[in-house]
Amino acid sequence: MSDTTTPVTGLGTRLARLVLAACTVPVSGLALFAAPASAATTDVVEQTITIQDHQNHHALATADGEGSRIVARNYRDASTQFWVSNKPNGRVDFVRNVNGTERVIEMDTRDGRTTQFIHWWAGDNQQWTLENAAEGGTYLHNARDNRCLTYQGQDREVTVESCNGSMSQRFDLVPSGGTTTPPGSSNEQRFLQRLNDLRAQYGRAPVRLNPTLAQAAQCNAGQMDQRHVSGHFCDSAAIVRSLGYNFRSWGEIAFYGPTTIDAAFDGWVNSSDHFTIMIRADFTEIGLSHVGAASWNAEFASR
Repeated sequence: MSDTTTPVTGLGTRLARLVLAACTVPVSGLALFAAPASAATTDVVEQTITIQDHQNHHALATADGEGSRIVARNYRDASTQFWVSNKPNGRVDFVRNVNGTERVIEMDTRDGRTTQFIHWWAGDNQQWTLENAAEGGTYLHNARDNRCLTYQGQDREVTVESCNGSMSQRFDLVPSGGTTTPPGSSNEQRFLQRLNDLRAQYGRAPVRLNPTLAQAAQCNAGQMDQRHVSGHFCDSAAIVRSLGYNFRSWGEIAFYGPTTIDAAFDGWVNSSDHFTIMIRADFTEIGLSHVGAASWNAEFASR
């Protein structure tokens, strides 16, 4: 089986019939998000929470599957636990790590009303601003258009509606003390271990994990998973900057095909373009995303 080189939206390499992609393109930052007028200015405490409606105390829950709907339930378990994370411009998102893939609560842009649990890709419809209600509870404004998350009853999907100050739009964010963890996965730890071992062989300093880079990597990993091919389908550098990470140098490697992190790592190492990025001396931080069974994307950067 011979190796050939073919372009893939930037620089790509076909290796063992699996397509990889790599790029190091300097770009200027783009403001992907615009803060709504009522955006909060104080960061929340990042922790595991349950989101419950203020009146009935029904918790928002979702199955782990991609595209699962957000439904109000009268119980508490792993399906009702989310990690609340600060984002730029006073926004937050609600995330859960599912087998190494970060999925978040978002407003479905196909109808602008329903809600779903889907892989993180830096959309403003996946972010929320919090407004304290004078009567108690918190309004959750979707960052896309500032409308409010709305409770529709037990065992029914929550929706995004025009804000009206009603009880159905007031929620409580209750620390759950559960087992949901912030971004980071065993795949990331394995990738970091092997990467730093490789860098040490060439006299390079170790790199460390950065959750912002891991979040930025989600967009391209998700796109490859949908298209079933390697490539650079997101402006990942702009996403990194929009998340508040002002880098001096940046690079990205992508691979659709392997089903384990070790297989993906070996493929990258055996491709000269990807290998060069992996051992570049000026990179200090990395983030890895794994979406679906076979989509891997890694961001490298330094500040």
